[in-house]
Amino acid sequence: MSRTHDEVEVNVQLQPGMEPQVQYYARDKVTAVLGHTDRPVLFARVRLDQIGNPAADRPVTARAEIDLNGRVLHAEAHGDTPYEALDLMQDRLQSRLDRQHAHEHR
Repeated sequence: MSRTHDEVEVNVQLQPGMEPQVQYYARDKVTAVLGHTDRPVLFARVRLDQIGNPAADRPVTARAEIDLNGRVLHAEAHGDTPYEALDLMQDRLQSRLDRQHAHEHR
């Protein structure tokens, strides 16, 4: 079933121990990107993971995957906090969407 970006449920998976409000932030970030397309959205997923080593550089990873009517876009970003990783992931996802639109409209 295809849905518009207003109807799609963004599935967010958090690593245990992350604060629950991060999932709302993740949904908002992906929904903002989806607002820039008129293609049907088949699914949207975000996964957040954190390395257990506190000395690790940029220990949080945010991964997004959205299916726009059969074309799947992926984005991954690393940050010091879940919010930073999600902000960077949103930028990368938006960039991929923009490139896809430019390629389709040549």
